[in-house]
Amino acid sequence: MLERLRSGAQSDSKVDQLNDQERRILVLIGEGMTNRQIGENMHLAEKTVKNYVSSILSKLEVARRAEAAAYLARHTTTPGSVAE
Repeated sequence: MLERLRSGAQSDSKVDQLNDQERRILVLIGEGMTNRQIGENMHLAEKTVKNYVSSILSKLEVARRAEAAAYLARHTTTPGSVAE
């Protein structure tokens, strides 16, 4: 998935605004992980993950995690990847 993001098959200005860490977190949100689970998976404090999630929501112009996950699903070209 991250390789797909880095290679940039298609351009999505909202996804382009996300840094690598935010993209990884977005994928985990799409997998249904909680902030705590994401933190454990990425070795980050839960509060740090919360800050990243807030940034992601803002950049994607959505209000909730579910909307971010839906955004991810709409922009996924293959399972586990996001078209950039």
